[in-house]
Amino acid sequence: MKYVILSIAALAAVFGLSFLIAGLVRRRLTRKPPVAVHILIAAGAGILVLGGAAAVFLNIHYPAQDIKAFAHQSGVTVTDTDGGYFINGSGTDKALIFYPGAMVDADAYLPLMTRIAESGTDCFLPEMPARMAIFDANAADKIRTRYDYDTWILAGHSMGGMIAAKYAATHKGIDGVVLLAAYPIDKLSDTTALLSVYGTDDTVLERDAYESAKADFPARTTEVVIAGGNHAQFGNYGAQSGDGEAHITREEQQRQTVEAIKAFANIL
Repeated sequence: MKYVILSIAALAAVFGLSFLIAGLVRRRLTRKPPVAVHILIAAGAGILVLGGAAAVFLNIHYPAQDIKAFAHQSGVTVTDTDGGYFINGSGTDKALIFYPGAMVDADAYLPLMTRIAESGTDCFLPEMPARMAIFDANAADKIRTRYDYDTWILAGHSMGGMIAAKYAATHKGIDGVVLLAAYPIDKLSDTTALLSVYGTDDTVLERDAYESAKADFPARTTEVVIAGGNHAQFGNYGAQSGDGEAHITREEQQRQTVEAIKAFANIL
């Protein structure tokens, strides 16, 4: 919701300013161009400014950190695929597709995905256009078409979780949804199980919106609250703007997350 509000505000500000400046310029001209030309010039200027601003904004991101230092668990392989990673573990019948958080490098979640795969659920980690899951909400389609598993779990962090939940709400064949510091914006079917995980020191997650969304959680919902966890430590990308200070290590937060996902996958 925060990104939607900011986008609307940015559009209103840019186009409002463009029309104001174009209007002031038009008033000073001896031969005033037609109103239609004035509108086209103002709109064109607004689009150019927005395009430049968007290019700058989308290039600002949270790069992966410390991912080379993590040890691949025994029996887990990480393979580059067309547009992401396939993390192949000890399991054969369950797979989890993970949508990264907004503005975060996908490989920042490789340590978490590796541990999940080692616990028995293979993982797919698609890289999103401009690091925004909203630009490829149906990324799971090509994965589900290419691979055959008995059980499919859609998962994601922050905005990635919201988009993953939306996919699950509008597509058949999804057995479970895992949301890390996120909430669904569409009602999930009661045939779909939900696992929600967040930390007590997370100050990025909109708690009021989360609590409101709980009214639409499916009947089979498990909620896990990690004491001392925050928003950013689900991934390996350092501190996040506006987040609270965690009181447990990143490794411990991810360990508890993996345990919760393992228990959840076992009931599907």
